[in-house]
Amino acid sequence: MKKLSLLALCFSSIVLFFNCTPTKSPPPPTGDQLGELHFKFNGSEAAMPYFEKGLKLLHNFEYDNACTEFKKAQELDSSFVMAFWGEAMTYNHPLWRQQDYEKGQEALNKLSLSAEERTAMAKTDLEKDFLQSIEIMYGSDGNKKLRDSLYSAHLEKMYSQYQGDHEVAAFYALSLLGAVKVGRDEAAYEKGAQIAQGILKENPNHPGALHYLIHSYDDPKHAPKALPAAFSYSKVAADATHALHMPSHIFVAVGMWNEVIKSNIASWEASVAAAEADSTAKNFGSYHALHWLMYGHLQKGHFAEAKQIMLDMKKYADEKPTEGARDYLISMKGNYLVETDEWEGEIADFTCDLEDMGLVIRATDHWIEGRKAYQRKDTKSLKSLIQQMQEEREKAAEKVTKSGIPMCSAAGSSRNMVNQLDIDQAHVMELQLTGLLADLEGDEKMVEKYYSQAATQQMEMSSSYGPPVISKPTFELYGEWLLNHGHAELAIQQFDNSRLKGPKRMRALIGKLKAAKMLKNETMIKEVEAELAQVMIPIPDESI
Repeated sequence: MKKLSLLALCFSSIVLFFNCTPTKSPPPPTGDQLGELHFKFNGSEAAMPYFEKGLKLLHNFEYDNACTEFKKAQELDSSFVMAFWGEAMTYNHPLWRQQDYEKGQEALNKLSLSAEERTAMAKTDLEKDFLQSIEIMYGSDGNKKLRDSLYSAHLEKMYSQYQGDHEVAAFYALSLLGAVKVGRDEAAYEKGAQIAQGILKENPNHPGALHYLIHSYDDPKHAPKALPAAFSYSKVAADATHALHMPSHIFVAVGMWNEVIKSNIASWEASVAAAEADSTAKNFGSYHALHWLMYGHLQKGHFAEAKQIMLDMKKYADEKPTEGARDYLISMKGNYLVETDEWEGEIADFTCDLEDMGLVIRATDHWIEGRKAYQRKDTKSLKSLIQQMQEEREKAAEKVTKSGIPMCSAAGSSRNMVNQLDIDQAHVMELQLTGLLADLEGDEKMVEKYYSQAATQQMEMSSSYGPPVISKPTFELYGEWLLNHGHAELAIQQFDNSRLKGPKRMRALIGKLKAAKMLKNETMIKEVEAELAQVMIPIPDESI
């Protein structure tokens, strides 16, 4: 009788679990600060906390850790279909244009080798639709960009069908950002932002909604709208290294350099602690956060701090020369040299292997060497570098479709797969060097032609977030040349263009101040001095 009562109790518990519609999942195995989720999926009581933690980490782009949690959920409940969906989701990084196609398929195949059988294992229509979405993401169509579009279209239908479901809404918002062809699509980004804002009205602690809202608005035009989300996100998801960094996407876009520095100190330190605790870590920490930290210091005029970061980055890249480490070393070197004008010396001479690097990084390295050749008045080296950049750009252009996307992305998207924006950025750097060459040759007409062409092309590009990909914004290069030739009013236009793309950039402000003094425009001098003083206020020692 006692045994029968226990069976009845177990049965009633199972019925209660699978038939109720929970508004909030069970607490994770240990307390965490990764955000708050309300969802409606079916899994065992033991597996659910791990699934929830994995889902939070997924929204925070902590992909490796999310994968670990989803696998734990699978071990505890082999019929928990959404745990396998979750693992597959960790192998697709929509905003980074990366996908491990094989691993995604392997994760799904653990459920069944048949897509139909996998879908049939789902217990609700919602789960079936999510499984169908992942089948699209890792489908047989060879073009990832097409799969991204089809995936987003499927989620759009789900968003209409499951109104009020936060997870459907969040992943739909993310899919809109991931499906744009090249650069920023304002309509798609605005739609993603509105969806994220709708989630936040009901759950202000949803990590995905906060994260995707910031990504939707991380350009100078829209960034002020996301300031509340930026200040909130790092507190809501304080245990996620990426969440500690993400607010700086907004802070850079509005020129809040103190906040950029604080945000990336927190992210870098958290990433270092995580790397030290992981014996398999490929990097010493998040070089992404370190790059943005250095850029924040540069904009404040903290050149000593920025130099130490560069020295550290060289050590990291030498000891663990991963593709990412070398990539960041070159990008950071370009930003450092432009802001400090230290074209001779230890950092200017930093080198690393470029063999497997992408078009933009190679172009950046060539540009740096070209700028050094200009300083030496070495026209021969400068011509050679320009020729090399042109050849690499034209070769890369053969791998891009008319719509600007990579021709081949069948088995995923590597970080070095070129698109039209990459080609355009490389071309701008090439035009800048061609203008510098014309300057060495004393041909002012050609200098103006190439700088004007580069400036126009850069202005037409989508705003990029973070430290400038084109190390020296053309508007500043052009403006400084105009100043040197006595054209102060025209120079001011260029410096203002630079400030549109990068608010409160120190070099643009200094350039405009010089132009205002040349014109003896006292009103403008006071205005720019006030803005520059605000930017250059030293950060208290205790905050760094």
